[in-house]
Formats: sequence, structure tokens, C-alpha cells
Amino acid sequence: MPLEDKTEAPTPRRRVEAREEGQVARSAEVNAAAILITGLLLLKATGPRLGVCLQDVMVRSLSTFPKGDMGSVDVSTNLVRLLLDVGGALLPFIVGVMVVGVAANVVQVGFHFSPKVLQVKWARLNPLTGLVGMFSTRAFVELGKSSAKIAVIALVIYFYLRSRAPEIAAMTGGTYLTSVRTIGDLTYQLLLRTAIVLLVIAGLDYMYQRFSNEKQLKMTRQEVKDDMKRSEGDPLIKGKIRQRQREAAQRRMMSEVPKADVVVTNPTHYAVALKYDLDKSSAPVMVAKGLDLIAQRIKAIAEENNVPIVENVGLARTLYATTEIGDEIPAALYQAVAEILAYVYRLNQRLRR
Repeated sequence: MPLEDKTEAPTPRRRVEAREEGQVARSAEVNAAAILITGLLLLKATGPRLGVCLQDVMVRSLSTFPKGDMGSVDVSTNLVRLLLDVGGALLPFIVGVMVVGVAANVVQVGFHFSPKVLQVKWARLNPLTGLVGMFSTRAFVELGKSSAKIAVIALVIYFYLRSRAPEIAAMTGGTYLTSVRTIGDLTYQLLLRTAIVLLVIAGLDYMYQRFSNEKQLKMTRQEVKDDMKRSEGDPLIKGKIRQRQREAAQRRMMSEVPKADVVVTNPTHYAVALKYDLDKSSAPVMVAKGLDLIAQRIKAIAEENNVPIVENVGLARTLYATTEIGDEIPAALYQAVAEILAYVYRLNQRLRR
């Protein structure tokens, strides 16, 4: 039997389960580009101050360096002080890059943590599984993307260096400081252009990841049906539950018939049971109603419990159609029902006498 094509859009449950498994549309290129551009901008903004701080750290470390023999305690103390000084100078740069790296992930997938991704999957340790993955379609796509990215970046670097060739050649006759400044400017401009190219590639890769993830999430028609059953319940089971609910409601209704004051019938197809309690309601209340077999059952219970049965075709039909169980009868029917109740009360009094 041929496999069914996955042509249906994923259901909400399918999306939630995939997200819990860590299957989301995320591009690593977006993180790389965002971190590189942020690092370059922070370096441009804080570079002079950072250079001064690192220079002060070096001068202070060398000037306070102990003379003579040093023990392990002296080495440890100076090393810790040096690390703290360098860390303090680099802290704004490091924090800025970390914040942007986290923000790039949040923008792509939102605030989401999937513990299942951290679970050990022994199938990944199988060499055969890894070998098959190396020759999969996804692996070839990733190889093509990486090759294209390297080629584009190489072209950008080549054309930029060619445009700055005279300055590079002039460094051979320049001073040391001039050469350092030129190299620094070249490096910064190269990295900035590379970051911009990476940002464009990241945008394209993110769109591809969304397309690829949506394609992987697609479901067959049978999978959609199974998912709907899991979400809403099996129709057969739901039908049985509704049937049991109807039976329970019918039993409760029948248990109220012996407490009724009167049963109004069609006389064969309709039966409604009414109860009038001045302490609880301002009008008679319908406690039971039914058609055909249920109507016959209501009349039988009424006869067993000596509840008066009155035949009134029009009133029985109207009460059945306009009043639900537990509701008071409509005001338009007060007169007709009152006459029946008065008749029943007179009948009861004669029976008692």
C-alpha cells in the first residue's frame, strides 16, 4: 500500500508537540550575523576606552609585579587580579554580545525551553544513523548553503581588498603606527562587510528554515483525523457518553413524575408533568415531558403513583414545544393550566371526602 502524501496543514496540537520536541524554525545564521554586527558596533563605540583600560591594566600589572622570588600565592593573587581587571574592562562588550545573542533566539522562536532536547538519544550514537544522515537531502542542502556562503564572503573580501590595494602596497614604506592603523581599519571594514553579507544570508536562511519546518510539520489526512480524535475524543465514545447522559437525565426526570400535581396528555403522543409549589415558584413548573414511548412511560408512572392525568391535546402540544424541563410555564398558558389545576384540586378534595 503506497504511503499517503502529507498534504494537510499541521493541527495546533501537532505544532505544540513539535515545539516541545524542539522542532522550531530557527536559523543559526541569524545569531552569527547579529552577534558579529553587535560586536563590531560595540568595538567601534567602546574601542578607544577599551584600549585605554587594557593599557592601564598592563601598566599597573607590570609596575606592581613582585620583584625577586615569587611563591604560588603571589602568582595566584596577581593572576586573579589581572583576570578581574581585564574582565571588568571587557564586561560591557561581553554583556552586549550576550544580550543580542539571546534576543536573536527570542525573536525567532519566542521564550521557549524544551527539556526534551537535552535528553540523551542513544540512536544518535549509532554510526549507521550518522552515516545515513551524512548523505540525506538535508545534509546536501546544508553543504550547498555553506559553500555558497563561503563563496559570497570570499568574493566580497576579494573585491574589497582589490579596491584598497594601493593603501596596502603603501604600507611597505610607511611607519609602524601608520601600518597598524591601516591594518586595523582594513580588518574592521572587512568584518563589517562580512557581517552585512551574513545578515542578508541569515534572512534568506531564516525564510528557508520556516519553509522547511512547515513542510516537515505537514500531516496526512489520516494523521489529521487521528489528531482530531485525540483532541476532541472518539466519536463512538462521545456518542456513548451522550447516550448515558440522556439516560441519566431521563431517570432523573422520571423520578420527578410521582411528585407532580398533574400530567397533561395528548392523549397518545405527548405527555407533560407539572408541579406547582407556591413556596418555590410563582408559576407551575414542568418536571417531565416526553413523546410516544416516553410519554407512555410518564403516564404509567403517574397512574402507579395516583397522579391525576388530564387529556388536553392543544395544551399538551403547546407545553411540550414552549417549555423545557425545570422551567416555569409561559404566562400565556397561565389561564389554561390554572383551570386544570383547579379541576385537579377539586377532584382531590372530593376523593379525600
